[in-house]
This record gives sequence, structure tokens and C-alpha cells, in this order.
Amino acid sequence: MKRRHPQFWIEALALVGFMVLAGAFVAQSRAQQLIPIELEALATGPSSEAWMGIYFEEQKVGYAVSSETPTVDGGLLLRSRSAFEIAAFGQLKRVVTVSQAVMDETGNLKRFEFFMDSGEVSISGQGEVLATEIRMQIAQAGEIQELRLPIDAPPQMSLSLGAWLSQHQEEIAVGRRFTLPYFDPITLSQQEMNLRVSGVELLPDGEEAYWMEREIGEMSSRVLLTPAGGVVREEGAMGLALVRQTADEAQRMPQGAEPVNIIALSAVQLDGYLAQPRLVRVLELQILGVDSDRVFDGGVQRVTGDRVRIEVPLVEELSRELPIAEANTALAEFLQPTIFLPIEHRELQEKSAEVLEGQRNRRDAAEALVDWVHGYLIKAPTLSVPNALEVLRLGQGDCNEHTALYVALARAAGIPARIAAGVVYSDAMGENGGFYYHAWPEVYLGETEKWVPVDPTFGQFPADASHVKLVEGDLDKQVEILGVMGRLGFKLVESR
Repeated sequence: MKRRHPQFWIEALALVGFMVLAGAFVAQSRAQQLIPIELEALATGPSSEAWMGIYFEEQKVGYAVSSETPTVDGGLLLRSRSAFEIAAFGQLKRVVTVSQAVMDETGNLKRFEFFMDSGEVSISGQGEVLATEIRMQIAQAGEIQELRLPIDAPPQMSLSLGAWLSQHQEEIAVGRRFTLPYFDPITLSQQEMNLRVSGVELLPDGEEAYWMEREIGEMSSRVLLTPAGGVVREEGAMGLALVRQTADEAQRMPQGAEPVNIIALSAVQLDGYLAQPRLVRVLELQILGVDSDRVFDGGVQRVTGDRVRIEVPLVEELSRELPIAEANTALAEFLQPTIFLPIEHRELQEKSAEVLEGQRNRRDAAEALVDWVHGYLIKAPTLSVPNALEVLRLGQGDCNEHTALYVALARAAGIPARIAAGVVYSDAMGENGGFYYHAWPEVYLGETEKWVPVDPTFGQFPADASHVKLVEGDLDKQVEILGVMGRLGFKLVESR
């Protein structure tokens, strides 16, 4: 039986637009390579194929196609690819993704591969799912890294979810709920995915289809499915939608249309206006559109009721008493390498030492890193997963690349550093101004100052108070911002 299945591209596309797992075992490795998926040896029959047009706010930006083929052992070989174009800061960016997965006869994920390319940078990986762990290898910046992630049960991925639902189509009815373990190989996040069948819609050809609501952490989307598991439409954050089409329709792009500006789509409106936002040291805002607990509370940023207040210290208020390297083991997690912050690599170690040569205290060292990263990197939008080593070699990027490189160089020197993400005020996109997605580092400067925000993208030490933090952590945490985009707003209460 042929089964057309949803590919759930929403979170992958959103991730590309807005840019690891702590505690994972990570090691540089070129031995014990995982065995690639052998397509010819696995496939045994004809493939089913489904094409989708990709839209932002009803404007077409690309296409996605997926297929599934029976395998010799009774399982399924799943394949997919997508291509789309969006604009960011006046530059048109094309992103291509390819992925494959193998499921066994019981519907469990066994092996997977993925590739993502945005022109300047690319990332690829492969993995296998064992009884108690996922073994992966990720290739980026000319290096191969191996990691092992413990699991309690075999997870599903975006690529495998449609096939799983196809196998359970008899259980799909309005009101039914499903909870599945879920794994995203790009962000390396492991979460539960909650599905709820919310309604029925009659299609123009008389066929019934079911609306299914889906939540993964803070991200939500919904998909219209036929009883056989075929996707009719999928909708997600910021007006992103996938629509079932023929192969010709899906690949046909509109001529002469303005490219979709993903920066403008992510804008958070402000009731009020900030003059000279880069000089603001105290900012208080009323939180609109979402519960106040969706805004981070801690450090220089405090949330009280429906208000958030950010008070950033002046540079002359920061102490120079701490040595550069931190000895307190309680801060050890902020000195560790991750899959995208390979701080033990020789090039990052040498560059950190070079930049900080002659520095004698942490405050001055942290400021020197801000100045160097700001001056070194060419400011350019880069739609990919930032790897600090690749950023160092490429020498360009947006806020994500500036942040990744800064945190890696700081940790390489023994300075505790972490990633903050949220929104920052800018009037560059229009007369009234607004808040836009942004990432920046925070460095630990002692018991009095504690975690201080800095911004190498803007060359700020410390960062101004218009940096409103929503989440703290690496890529698996940053995708949670999608849960508030399109709903969050602010009203200006005080600024000085």
C-alpha cells in the first residue's frame, strides 16, 4: 500500500531562518565511521512521492518533496529534499536541505542522514539509533565530530513522523492524542512531541481530512492530513505554510515578486519609540501578547507582573579584580566544548591566546574579545548552524556567528561565557522601529557583576538595555523563541 506522509518541515525551516546539547559526549574522530545508508541495497519496490510548495505569508519561496520506498527487511526508506529562498538584510539567500532515514518493520527509526547548505556554509551528519543511545557523526568546518546521546526510547524525527502516522491511521479520530519521543538531528534536542486531532475538513474532491495540532517544546504547528497520511497543508510560525501541489506546480516559482524578508516578518512591535537605543542603560517595558513567564527573568533583566526591566552596568562600574581564567568548578559547564563550540581545537586556542596577549584581568580580556570579534567578522546574514571554528575560518556572519565565535574564544581562555537570545531594538527596518531576533554572549565577571551581557555584533561592552532576553542556552533552547514570534509585543514604560 502506498502511503503519502507529512514531512513536518516547519521547525527545520524556522531554524534556518532564526539562528548543543550540554552533557553529550563529543570527540574529534575520523575512525569508526558510521555506515552510510545504501539506497540501492535497501530499496525493493516503487516509491511514493509527495510534492509541497513552501510559502511565507502566502508568498511562494520554494518547494519540498518526500518519498518512501519499501526495504528488503519489511521497513521503509524515507527520503526528502527542499530548496527555498528568503531575503535577509538586502541579500537573497538560498537554502537546500536533503535527508534520508530508515525505519524497521515495527516503525522504529534505525538510521538517518542529513545535509543542509546555504551557500557559504554547510553541515551534514549521519547517525544510528541503538537501544540506549543515538550515535552520530557531524561534519562541519572540515572536521568530523562524533557524539553519543543517551535515549530512553527510540525517537521519531521530522522525516519519520509521517510514516509512523500512516501506520496508525486507524487510530486517528477527532479528540485523540499521541505523545512520542522526538529528536532533531540539527539542534540535537530531544523532547516529547504532543499530537492532537482537532477537527475534520471536507476537501474539494469530497475526501475528508483531519487537522492535527502538534507541539514540540515551545513550537506549535498544525497539519491537514488525509486518512492515509497524506499532507494537504501544514502551517507554522510567522505565516510559514506548506501546500500540496503537483511536481510542476511545486517547482514553479513566481516571476518578478519581491523576495520574502524574514527579518521583517520576525519583527516585534513596540508601542513607543526609543531614541538612540545603543545608549540606553535602563529600559522598562510592558509585555504584550504573551504570558510574562515567556520572557527570561534573571541577571540584569527582571520580570515583575507584566513588566520587564533591564538595567545594564556602566563599563567603569565593572571590576578588574578577577583573573582571566575561572577556577570555580561551579561554573565548569560554561567552560566546556560543545559540538558547535569546539574550543579545544588548536586554531581557536591559538586565536584566543593571540587576541588576549598582554591582558591581565577578566574584565579587560572580555572587552578585548568584543573589540576583536566585532572588527574581524564581516557583517553578513548567514542562514545556517553557526560553528565557531567555521566562523573563524570564514570571517563573516550575523549575530549568531559573532556570538558563537566570542563564546568559543572566551571559553578557550578560561572565561565563563554563555549564549543569550531574544530580541533587540532597531529602527533600521522602518521609521517606527521595533524589536528583532538577536543573539549575544554573556560573560561572568564576578560575584558583584555576575553575568554581564556583551554584544560583539554591535561592538558593545556591556550591551545596551534594549537587549530583551527570552532564552538562555544553545541552539536547542533558541528554537523556543519561535513560540512567541508573531504574538509578542511591548509598550515602552521607561528608558534612559
